Amino acid sequence: MVRLDDGKCIIGFDNGYQFGKTARTLFGNGIHAMGKVEPSVREHSLKYGRKFYKVGEGRAAITEDKVSDEDARLLTMAAVAKELSMEGLRKAEVILAVGLPFSDYGREKGRLLEYYSQKPGLRYEYEGTRYDVDICRVFVFPQCYSAVAPRLGNMEGSYLIVDIGSKTTDVVYLEDGIPIERRSVTVERAMVKWLRQIQRDLQVQHGKDVPEEEILKVILRQESLLPKAYVTLIKEGIREQVHMLELELRERGYDLDFCRVIYVGGGAVAVRNFSERKQNIAYDCDIHANAIGYEYLALQILRSQGAV
Repeated sequence: MVRLDDGKCIIGFDNGYQFGKTARTLFGNGIHAMGKVEPSVREHSLKYGRKFYKVGEGRAAITEDKVSDEDARLLTMAAVAKELSMEGLRKAEVILAVGLPFSDYGREKGRLLEYYSQKPGLRYEYEGTRYDVDICRVFVFPQCYSAVAPRLGNMEGSYLIVDIGSKTTDVVYLEDGIPIERRSVTVERAMVKWLRQIQRDLQVQHGKDVPEEEILKVILRQESLLPKAYVTLIKEGIREQVHMLELELRERGYDLDFCRVIYVGGGAVAVRNFSERKQNIAYDCDIHANAIGYEYLALQILRSQGAV
């Protein structure tokens, strides 16, 4: 969060298909509507419009868009509350900075701006605390590009930025810090599909339904209680998925042998741990990178407009 001299706050929110991310917080994107039944515990609880919700527990199903229901708004309220609470604030005028996949940006930006403009005033309770939030302005930026925005001035020459998300992977080609749109794409290979394929393989090979979080522990090289045979299969599976992504990038005309590649975001960890390629590659594994970039870009625009 960026606090401005006039009291307003810039809050970047990366509404992913697995996690919601602000510059400083991370939470699941699952939403469970409880109607008028008050939750037993306050953690993850949200009350809005006389209805109760659990926001941030688990992962929601992947949908085609995020503006056809209230879920994105509920997640945004949780994200804003988390950032405000870290500053001891309960009431604020918020400049919201959000993003879209690079290939969807031009097509979907207007819809997302309209979505947030429908209900700019948000009065709600999160984890038992009342918040009074007015969204006074909304900025929408392209994902992946935003993740490296703070360092674009130092990126001379050609770079390929690869942001492996939950649903899609954004690929942005930069020349001297400027994105070349005709060479930037969004591909359908991403973490959730990789996890599902590994789950299917585990079911076929061992007859067990292994939760995503257990598979992620292996991918992230965290301690796991899974049998050795399961761990071996998971490692082989994620190595194959990373290899297939690299092949698709080559098929789309990116020569990875003569191009500087930066993998960004949470998915970068999978490539760092399991790619066989070692040259011309860098990793920024900060899962908050896009949210931080949204705030940075919003601040630059406001400065250029003389608003701060």
